[in-house]
Parts: sequence; C-alpha cells; structure tokens
Amino acid sequence: MSKNTKYYTQKTLEAWDEAAPIHASINTSLKNDVANPAYNNLNPDFDAVVTGADVKNKSVVQICCNNGIDLLSVKKKGAGRCLGIDGSKPFIDQAVDLVNAAGHPDIEFYHTDIYDLPDTFNNTFDVALVTVGVLGWMPDLACFMEICGSLLKPGGQLLVEELHPILNMYEEGEPSYLDESYFRTEPFVESDGLDYFSYQKYDGKENYTFPHSLSDILMAAISNNLQLVHIKELPYNVGNFCADLEHADHNPSLGINLAWRKI
Repeated sequence: MSKNTKYYTQKTLEAWDEAAPIHASINTSLKNDVANPAYNNLNPDFDAVVTGADVKNKSVVQICCNNGIDLLSVKKKGAGRCLGIDGSKPFIDQAVDLVNAAGHPDIEFYHTDIYDLPDTFNNTFDVALVTVGVLGWMPDLACFMEICGSLLKPGGQLLVEELHPILNMYEEGEPSYLDESYFRTEPFVESDGLDYFSYQKYDGKENYTFPHSLSDILMAAISNNLQLVHIKELPYNVGNFCADLEHADHNPSLGINLAWRKI
C-alpha cells in the first residue's frame, strides 16, 4: 500500500465519521425496521445473487459494512458466523446498536481501515459481500481485491453490488447529464458532505472517490485468483446517485451485480 493510498483513505474515513450522525438522524425508523423478522435491505437482484450463494449456515464477511443492515439482512436469511468490517467507528457503533435491536447480537464487527486489515481472518469465510458505494472509495483496487480474496476459503464466493462504472461519466442534476470521460483516472475531490439520502449539503471534510472502469474491476479480481461466475447490469437506481436516469428515455445501466469464486 502506497503513502498516497493511506492519505486518501484517512481523509475519506474522517468524512464518513462526520456523516454518521447525519445518516442516523435521517434514518430514524431503522431500529424498529430491523426488528421485523422479515427485514431485508437487499435489492431484489442482489438478494437473488445472495440466495444463489446458499448462505444458510455459512460464514459471511461484509467488507466496508457501514451500519451493518445489509449484513443483518444476510444473517436473517440463515447465515452462520457474520463479521462486518468498516473503517468508521461511528458507523460500527450504529451497526452494533442495530443488530442488537434486531435480536442478532452475535453478529461481529471489526473496526479498521480495510487496507490495514490483519491476516487474522485469512481463509476464514465462505462468502464475502461488498455492497453499493464501496469500490469507488478504493484508491488501490487491485490491493482491495487481494484483501477480499484473502478472507475467503478456497471455493468461497465474493458477491458485489455496485453503482455501474458508467455513472462516473455523469453529474447529478435535473436532469443528470454527461460531464466526464469514461476513462478519467484522476480522483474526484468533494467537500460538500456525504448525505446521499436527503441530499443535504454541508461544509464537510474533504473526501476522494476513484473512477474505476468495468475492466479495472474485472481485471483486479481476475488477477487475484477470483473467477467470474456471474455478472448482471441493472437498469434501476441502486445507490441514490443520478437516480433520475432510471426514468430517462435512453437510460444507462445504473447498477451492476458481480460474483466471483476463489480458485
């Protein structure tokens, strides 16, 4: 991991720490919602991918788990040991509160910058999850995929749901519009906050996102002994970014599901 990687992740995690209480103040019903035995935060297509991985009684890790509601959704589908990893302590604290409210205090959480993850968990899990809004924060995608693969047992599966990389070309607006080259390599720098629920703008800490192409994502996984077994592009909003494009006459793909198996 380079010094630049550490700089970017430290800055961005500070911004996420700042955003955590704002997200909690918006999602005030979550404690009641997660207590429902049928609670499931997964989008239907990704839910089908998770179901296809046959998670019942299997060990599952979520990388960059945020407030843990996706991992909790998988636990409610019958998963065995569940571990969530995230670099923001305030979001980990929220996750602990939510799984306790849901009656699943056995879900574990580990606080670390993902690039500093120790090898304690290597070759431990049957399934690894990465859900919407993770890959774009990763300055070193190949290293990130190496870490994801290291967590899996041989034959284990990495399941990913993410914004489609083509959205890196768009700027949000009314309507959202094309504004960037698909092949941009410089990171985007923002400081107007990370509220993607109500779109509240605030004078926030500087954070960085990285415009990885689809080939970047695929090759980062393939080069780390992960074999692609599923890919599906999605026409609907999965992450509240440029959501209006779902209804555009000529809409791009807004999301993508991917699954790899560790060789």
